[in-house]
Amino acid sequence: MEVQLRDGRFATIRLVKETDKDSLYYYFKNLSAESRSRFGPHSFDQQTIKSICEEADTSIQRYIAVDESTSVIVAYMLIQPGMIEADQQRYAQRNQFFNYPTTVTYAPSVADAWQSSGLGTAMIDLIEIDLKDRGINHIILWGGVQATNLKAVNFYKKNGYQYIASFWYDNKDNHDMLKEL
Repeated sequence: MEVQLRDGRFATIRLVKETDKDSLYYYFKNLSAESRSRFGPHSFDQQTIKSICEEADTSIQRYIAVDESTSVIVAYMLIQPGMIEADQQRYAQRNQFFNYPTTVTYAPSVADAWQSSGLGTAMIDLIEIDLKDRGINHIILWGGVQATNLKAVNFYKKNGYQYIASFWYDNKDNHDMLKEL
């Protein structure tokens, strides 16, 4: 799906394909050190990227946005069924339990030059339509969001995510946030 952003740029949002290996590796390689430090679901090496693009598990959805003018990947978002174990344990300690078939874990990243362009919102809006159609009720942030990442915290709040609780991980204060669809 093609979207036009606030600044007039166009991007195409679609699922990752096997042929995206080099482009996706380039995307991750060119994220700033700060952006890289805030994304935790997987490493950025070529073997991991190859596995992502060749993944046969269709229950894990990996979306990208491609800049129409350059054909360069400018965003990557991962949706996984259920919750990762660490998140599930943290929520369970607070007596919060979610139904696996109606819950997904969400991990987004947007290229530095495209942050605050409206691309993240366009992507999550499109993703949420698909999730609702599949009967998903809850979206959990993968590993929460770093409390110092105010841009991301505000993005999630603006898009209907609720703050649940804070937790300390990797010497950083983090917030668990979720969205009910």
